[in-house]
Amino acid sequence: MLRVVLLIALMLGSAGPTIAEAASFTVMTYNMRAGLGSAEPDRNPIEARGSKQNLKPVVAAIRSADADVIALQEVVGESQAREIATALRMTHVYARHGATHGNWWGLAILSRHKIVSHHADGTSSGRGNTRSDLTAVIRIGDRNVTVVNVHTDKDLKDGAPIKRSLERISSIEGPLIVLGDFNARPKSERIAPIRARLTDVTAIVAAKGASEAARHPTFMRQSQPVPGARIDYVFVDPKFLDVREVRLLDRTHWPASDHIGVIAVMALRAP
Repeated sequence: MLRVVLLIALMLGSAGPTIAEAASFTVMTYNMRAGLGSAEPDRNPIEARGSKQNLKPVVAAIRSADADVIALQEVVGESQAREIATALRMTHVYARHGATHGNWWGLAILSRHKIVSHHADGTSSGRGNTRSDLTAVIRIGDRNVTVVNVHTDKDLKDGAPIKRSLERISSIEGPLIVLGDFNARPKSERIAPIRARLTDVTAIVAAKGASEAARHPTFMRQSQPVPGARIDYVFVDPKFLDVREVRLLDRTHWPASDHIGVIAVMALRAP
């Protein structure tokens, strides 16, 4: 009888991965600088509207990450988002930053999984600093995961845009990922409200890749990069998500943008 029980247990154990294991996925946040690459660091991305953009390095960089969900910032129009998604054979959603001042660029979320719904929410307005968040609900395994893509204006020092983002996500119960370009360093007061609600993935994983992602500057244009001078983050609710690996985009793809993509591998915790 014991042999039968053990045999059944072995058969059940080898029948397949658990729900949490099956729902393992990789996310990436990447400010793609409108396809202008890392050259001429002082050149404003707004010039991309009238310039030839090279998306091949951007596509190659994203492909190398092998990510299932990608949050892109500084995307010049829905057509650019569609071109990248088509090259990667992924679905996508796009949101422009504003109907007037910010209508030329925006945010995109690409996914290998079904995007159930999406919407944009304004976080700031005014010439030069009109911004929005892009939220998508993505079906991973048998669960919905809410992904919020953020690109906060660097000139608004009062932290109001981040507070507005936080107000919108405060009522979300369930797997939540907030990622993007926050234009704020780790110890900045502007980013404190997000840290109070969610956890930076680099603080969860005790490994070399996570440590490098936590300390390495977002920009490489400085002659002597300052450790910790990063502004791109992936935040999660650890009650629902188990972060397994964190790393930076491979160095060979850094010239594709002036930002270095941040990558996190995670899995849904069993409900």
